[in-house]
Amino acid sequence: MKYSVCVMAAGMGSRTQLNYNKVFYKLNEEQTVLDRCLSLFLEDEDCHQIIIVSALYEKEYVSDLYKEYEKIEVTTGGDTRQQSVYNGLLKVTSPYVMIQDGARPYLKKENLQALKETLKTEDACLLMVPSVDTSKIVVDGYVKETLVRSMVYNAQTPQCFKTDLLRSCHKKALKDHRIGTDDAQLIEWYSNVKVKMVLGDESNIKITHPKDLL
Repeated sequence: MKYSVCVMAAGMGSRTQLNYNKVFYKLNEEQTVLDRCLSLFLEDEDCHQIIIVSALYEKEYVSDLYKEYEKIEVTTGGDTRQQSVYNGLLKVTSPYVMIQDGARPYLKKENLQALKETLKTEDACLLMVPSVDTSKIVVDGYVKETLVRSMVYNAQTPQCFKTDLLRSCHKKALKDHRIGTDDAQLIEWYSNVKVKMVLGDESNIKITHPKDLL
């Protein structure tokens, strides 16, 4: 199957306590977080287009870093992550698109393959892992409700969609000035399409805190 991937790399990630964009943190002597994130998609023959969404002030730098790769192009993000995703979607040329966090470098090949297999029968899917903790709804500092733990999953990326579907939902959200917590929520709001859960892996973390850099 032919797909594009939008890699979100425009955030600063101040919670990591770095004084620069965390996607440029070196995991080893050869690879940054972003390098490793991109590597799986660069190797995948089904991935025809990689769109890196960067901050405006880093666009030239990122473009220069990956200028040798024909299927990589760089565009600039917006004021919110949702706007940044939409900017990336405007560049997508494939019938399917994956939205991936640039700060999520540990995606496994088997998880990517599972997503691709799911897209053969579904219009929307995402990686998720079961919650290991009890989750509660809190309102004004007080517990209102305890959720059934077996029904609670944590969302990861990539999140995968038919391109036209996601683009349409983003346009509707933009018109309504409505911001979702992730792209899958826009599908929930603006379509009748069911979003399929694909079992992810606990190791597929998004680098957020200093401990994630170790």
